[in-house]
Amino acid sequence: MTNKDEFFNYAGIYDRDNRNDSEKPAILRGPKTQSLKYSDANTTSPYGKCQIDYSGRQFVCFHDQCIEHKTCFKNESQDAVFDFQALHIHPEDKALLCEKVFPDILRFMEQVPADQHPDYRLSFNHRYIRKDGTTSQFLQEGTLSISEDGHFPVLNLKVFTDIGDFKTDESMILSISRHQANLGYQKVWTRVYSKSDTSQLSQREIEIIKLCLEGLSSKMIANRLNLSIHTVKNHKRNCMEKTLTHNITELIHLCMRSHWL
Repeated sequence: MTNKDEFFNYAGIYDRDNRNDSEKPAILRGPKTQSLKYSDANTTSPYGKCQIDYSGRQFVCFHDQCIEHKTCFKNESQDAVFDFQALHIHPEDKALLCEKVFPDILRFMEQVPADQHPDYRLSFNHRYIRKDGTTSQFLQEGTLSISEDGHFPVLNLKVFTDIGDFKTDESMILSISRHQANLGYQKVWTRVYSKSDTSQLSQREIEIIKLCLEGLSSKMIANRLNLSIHTVKNHKRNCMEKTLTHNITELIHLCMRSHWL
């Protein structure tokens, strides 16, 4: 396992040398939280524990220790677990998970009071590769929490199951739901990640953001595009809701970092 003095790569979120504690998301603040440093190689997956698909007799170890050291499944029968086939996360999906999906989860959850975090369920899918080289989509559901050593946020999955017979395309879908009394889990946010989608924003929204980058005000953009100022402001608000950003500066920064502009 990685020790507490090492850095973890979660899509360039926070550099220890350049961020003070007040600039970190709420879930990363406090004496037990270590800053995360971005590296140019996305080699770390943000999972809290290894996962086992009992019905399919498959398992995946995210830090590559299970097979050699047999130390990961602390509460499982070793003889049973190691009759299971090892899966490996698809490298393209691993990069997408670390670069976009997990950061989106963090951005969303930092807006949620810490005592409400257990009310939220995170559901997403991505591909795993079997020993014979075939791939399949797996559905994963769980919660966000702080790692057992109290140093960084991790995904603790409660559901890990093969859905390859039902989902055959390569897109990844993140859905966040909140449990409400007498209603159960209600979806509150979702996003689709696809190779063919360069942006989750419309062409008109991108056009408006480009004009904001040029320094134009909402009134000037409305005149340039022959729109009402109310329409321009609605587009800006919708963009921030889709991207979980809080202001136009943060929105522009995200668009530039994602190469949407």
